Amino acid sequence: MEVAVPPNNPAKVTSVNDLAKKSVKVALCQPQVPCGVVAAEVFKNAGITVKPVTLQPDVKSVLTQVETDNVDAGMVYVTDVMAAGSKVNGVTIPAGEDASTLYPIATIGSSTHKSIAQAFVAYVLSPAGQQVLTAAGFEKP
Repeated sequence: MEVAVPPNNPAKVTSVNDLAKKSVKVALCQPQVPCGVVAAEVFKNAGITVKPVTLQPDVKSVLTQVETDNVDAGMVYVTDVMAAGSKVNGVTIPAGEDASTLYPIATIGSSTHKSIAQAFVAYVLSPAGQQVLTAAGFEKP
């Protein structure tokens, strides 16, 4: 994950720990959705308590809250910060405090398109596929 802040960073957020400050307005995903679950894990790892001003239904909504200056910061995925371009800046979370979502990949044995599925999995796991994913902000498995 990464902390997204507006380009001018009005609250001067420089670390995930800054999200625990009462003066920092934070947007999070609702606790039952993946980005909310992963954010809670980051906060646990960092030993902080964050009281958001808004809980959003998904990560895109959190990002929108940051892009429109409704909040000082939001917890999103690295890929979302990258996709937003100049609309937000990202504050990196140290590896010891960070958490992520797992994306398993497999083919279905009973598929009628087994060869296509196997080709897709092979591509995703190939150097070329990994390069595409890395460029989008995903970590290698």
